Amino acid sequence: MRTAVYFCLCWALLLVDGACQKQADNGVMPTPPVVTPPAAATTTPAVSNLVFYVSGTTGDDSRTIEQAKNAATPWKTIQKGVNALPASATLIIAGGTYIEKVKIPASASGTATAPTLIRNKPGETVILDGQNVGTSFESIVGLNGNQNLIVRGLKIQNGFWFGFAAEASTNISFDSCSTFNTRASGIYVKTTSQLTISRNNVRKACQEPGRDANGNGAQECITVAGVQNFTITQNEVWDSAVVGEGGEGIDAKGGSFNGEISGNYVHDLAELGIYVDAGSKESYTIRVLGNRLVSTSGLSVAGELGGHARDIYFYNNLVVNSKSSSLTFQSIGNGKFTNVYVVNNTFYNNAQNGFAGDVSNFSKNTGNGNLVIRNNIFYNKTANYRYSIWHDIAGPHVVGNNLYFDFKPSANGTNSFTATSLTSADIQADPQFVNAAISDFSLKLTSPALKKGVIVLVSGAPLFTTDFAGKLRGVSAWDMGAFAN
Repeated sequence: MRTAVYFCLCWALLLVDGACQKQADNGVMPTPPVVTPPAAATTTPAVSNLVFYVSGTTGDDSRTIEQAKNAATPWKTIQKGVNALPASATLIIAGGTYIEKVKIPASASGTATAPTLIRNKPGETVILDGQNVGTSFESIVGLNGNQNLIVRGLKIQNGFWFGFAAEASTNISFDSCSTFNTRASGIYVKTTSQLTISRNNVRKACQEPGRDANGNGAQECITVAGVQNFTITQNEVWDSAVVGEGGEGIDAKGGSFNGEISGNYVHDLAELGIYVDAGSKESYTIRVLGNRLVSTSGLSVAGELGGHARDIYFYNNLVVNSKSSSLTFQSIGNGKFTNVYVVNNTFYNNAQNGFAGDVSNFSKNTGNGNLVIRNNIFYNKTANYRYSIWHDIAGPHVVGNNLYFDFKPSANGTNSFTATSLTSADIQADPQFVNAAISDFSLKLTSPALKKGVIVLVSGAPLFTTDFAGKLRGVSAWDMGAFAN
């Protein structure tokens, strides 16, 4: 089994500025997850003394590079600024609305110890407005072949296709940005390595319900495709009722590997909240942890084009009021699944619409192996709830030490999960949440879920040691669900 590898992508510059304002369901937000960041860089990046300025109101693109070092004599357009920006410099953009589509040239790249920074002027709002015109796969801010570059604090709205996009780049960060009303992804990254997408607010992405003339779909709200060594953390993705060719909240797909999707708040989407899809390739060593999904279509793993998803870990997630199943192993394309762990999640009142349950595995691929479902809390009182666990192939599953309230067996299907599948280590009882009505899914001291979970080992070591909120779990037994008491 491979151990997840996380690269030092969060430079010291990422630690300043507040995160985007989060929306709370039911008016109250539970304690946010504490997610361990990637390892600190061995050398702290230096803040460049090469600082240049852009202002849409007082700027002039005819000014020299020396003049643009003075905030009183800035350039006018962002495109002029990035074109003239030396390596490892900082570009500070004054507040205002810019009607531009910006392509950041490779010449603006930085170094590992002194990354280029393109950002808003602190305290001011920079809006790039695409005015809903353009062509498919066009972005408002685009990178291609860039290295060691941070984009921070920019807001995009009305993008015809993507908001932010990057391709064939290395050591890239989108931090504390926002997108609103894009026809396709708010943030789309392809064939890139060492990527961080953190503290962004992506709202009303994927508003195009169909495919374009070339067959291109709208992708997902945050998409990484063929990306290695990535972290997608502490983002809010929300407010998309469109049902079409895409629209999932966060998707790692197409051979992406060595990644983490953690501490995100994904809510009020018609489609899946978080999706790991191998496509036609092999996606592996991806951890999905500490995320809160409310009123989405849940979690999913797939190999839509016959690919192989392996060493995929879903743990410490909270999934509430999903329209479909809490977590689904997709049967599309007959993809292969091995070493997929669904551990210590709290699933609450999901399967709101149609034929669905909590964990659904419709795959009939006989190559599937080691699908582990342990220590989860399945709480469901909804009218449309059809089953707790469904699988068509029983052999690859390792299921046990789960709490069901109420347990509902599969009604039909070969090798489906029934009451005879339960063991003495399973619990059928109220988990006793502190106050589910205000989204507090921590456990009371009288909960039957306390110390009834098993410690899940991978390669001889615990798969994780903390809970949703960063609290240490026990050393001899774990509490069930996402929260440790």
